[in-house]
Amino acid sequence: MTIVVKLSITIEAENGEGKKIEARISPETFDESLDDLGRQVIQAVGLTALSTFDSQLKQSQYRNSVTIRSTLRTYHFPKSSFSYRRHSYKLPDGSIHTPLDALLGFEKYQRRSWKSKEQECALAAELSYRKAAHLNSYISQRPVSASTICRDIRQVGRRISEQEQRFEAEEAGQIEAPELYCESDGVWISLQKNKVKKAEIRFAIGYTGKKYISKDRRKLKNKYVLMAIGVPSSQWQNMIREKFYSHYDLENTKRVYVGGDGATWVGNSFELLGEMEKIRVLDPFHVKRAVGRAFADAVDVKPILNQLYEQGFAAVESQLLDVVAKGDKARVKARLSCLEYLRNHADEIIKAPSLGSVESNIDKYVVHRMKTRGVSWSLEGAQAMLSILQYKNELYEHSFPYKKNKETKARRGVGKADTGSVHKASFPVLNSGKMSVPYAKLFKNMIDDDLPLSS
Repeated sequence: MTIVVKLSITIEAENGEGKKIEARISPETFDESLDDLGRQVIQAVGLTALSTFDSQLKQSQYRNSVTIRSTLRTYHFPKSSFSYRRHSYKLPDGSIHTPLDALLGFEKYQRRSWKSKEQECALAAELSYRKAAHLNSYISQRPVSASTICRDIRQVGRRISEQEQRFEAEEAGQIEAPELYCESDGVWISLQKNKVKKAEIRFAIGYTGKKYISKDRRKLKNKYVLMAIGVPSSQWQNMIREKFYSHYDLENTKRVYVGGDGATWVGNSFELLGEMEKIRVLDPFHVKRAVGRAFADAVDVKPILNQLYEQGFAAVESQLLDVVAKGDKARVKARLSCLEYLRNHADEIIKAPSLGSVESNIDKYVVHRMKTRGVSWSLEGAQAMLSILQYKNELYEHSFPYKKNKETKARRGVGKADTGSVHKASFPVLNSGKMSVPYAKLFKNMIDDDLPLSS
């Protein structure tokens, strides 16, 4: 016996327009029938709403206008699409307007909403354009090409970039930073269809310290990241000043540690932050790498580095000079270059708390997406992608919202201490077979409730 459920749904707007939807749902096609019914309801509701919007605009703001044409237009949203014949009106002053497009936030020739484009950008920040297009087609249930992803990346990225360049801090930040840790570095990427084959991305990071997570893992506290490409040093310094001033309470900052690889623009990146004390620190990563590459085959590098940080460059200079000539011409040149590097930055080789995070962050934010996949970029595409990468977390949260189910958590007892029950846990030693391990039998007896009663 086949059971079929007949449904009838009537959708009616306040002006009387509406539509009746009928469906038949059977157990054999239950899932497909529900999906189809959902699509029909969304289409009916959406088209009814668009028609009502258009009618209300005509009756209010465009009462004295003349309808000159109606054109079929498809509006794409993240989870739905609507094809609607919207109207264009001519005002008494001769100007022509299509108010429904403006009401929905669609520009001329735009087919996808900005939120739909941001969703594509959030995916493309992690995946290639082709994979992002494939995944977005699955999510939106409509075909999306890699070329579409590329165009939307440039549009959204250009929009963000223009806002960033015009940004001026109006109010001081609220994050307390009595000591602020700032680091800057650059990474080169390949360019295509450009006279210059390489371009340097500038990367700056600020934080107020590190928080322990687990063994050998730390998390930066109050982290702020800034990236740019193709900007001069003066503009780069202004961008850092405005952004950091709006993020941190710099007026009460007493000391700033400035870390970097020793390049001039890197050290000067934070010059405009204020009159607080600034201590320059040569990035420990670059110090270890330079010494290791040049002298690892001739001396034990670890004690040399310890002595370098404890007593300064003068304490290790003679030891390194003694082994400079031991090797071929290329090796000697590399060692002399390392010595010159350490000598020029001897005052910056100091033990500073909480520095040495820029390399891992620049890998996570930039290198992973823009350098390690064997691709080259147009300058416009690189600028747009940098803007997307800087705000990819915000794009994800805006494009793929989720709600925490507090009721479910409460039902499961999350956050409530169960003081009336015995703590449940496993002892790995009891499953290892090594019953000779001290206290193993004691733990086993406790679990089996086989301990003698106390007198």
